[in-house]
Amino acid sequence: MERLGGLTFFFPVYDEEASVEAVVREGLAKLPRFCDELEVVVVDDGSRDRTGEIADRLAREDPRVRVIHHRPNRGYGGAIRSGLEAARLPYVFFTDGDLQFDLDDLERLMPLIGEADVVVGYRERRADPPKRLFIAWVYNTLIRVLFVAPFRDVDCAFKLFRRSVFERVPLQRVRSNGAFFSPELLLVLRAARVRIAQVGVRHFPRRTGEEKGATLRVVLRAIRDLLRLRLRLWLARR
Repeated sequence: MERLGGLTFFFPVYDEEASVEAVVREGLAKLPRFCDELEVVVVDDGSRDRTGEIADRLAREDPRVRVIHHRPNRGYGGAIRSGLEAARLPYVFFTDGDLQFDLDDLERLMPLIGEADVVVGYRERRADPPKRLFIAWVYNTLIRVLFVAPFRDVDCAFKLFRRSVFERVPLQRVRSNGAFFSPELLLVLRAARVRIAQVGVRHFPRRTGEEKGATLRVVLRAIRDLLRLRLRLWLARR
């Protein structure tokens, strides 16, 4: 397996004091075997607990770690946007800060980045409650139908990018800062003919904390943003 020259690994966190240190240490322990240079970026999205304090301590202990603090909270999409904008190295990899993925599975994505600009994971077997599984099924089906898009799992937080992609397709084209950011990003990149590959990854039950992304308000906003993007892309073709 060919190594990456330089890799930025980032993850967003909001009130994840029980897991933030574990994710940073897992990144520092596992990811150097994939790259020659590594930086780890923690995006603290306005946490109210000790998440930011713990992240700052880890950054003081290791120069490879950086922390971005949001005040106030910008939402999940805003945190992902900050991480992508802050990346300094040629490849950018992100996941969530809730320990539901194993960073060793980056090995599954890397063989495809030679032929693609973006490699996105899809959860082979989602370890989520039934309500969340149903919402995800409806959401992914809507996207496949409305956009004729072949994505299997648009919200899977396990993605690897060539940073140069965002020179061709600026992040300003992605308008959402909420839960729709990740699907919108993929759809905007696909519309720009960016090469995107997909591969299965493992998914595990949340070990600590509580889920924050499946409230009715969040879901309705995501559907609103989805319909707005569909209209915008239709109008752009005229």
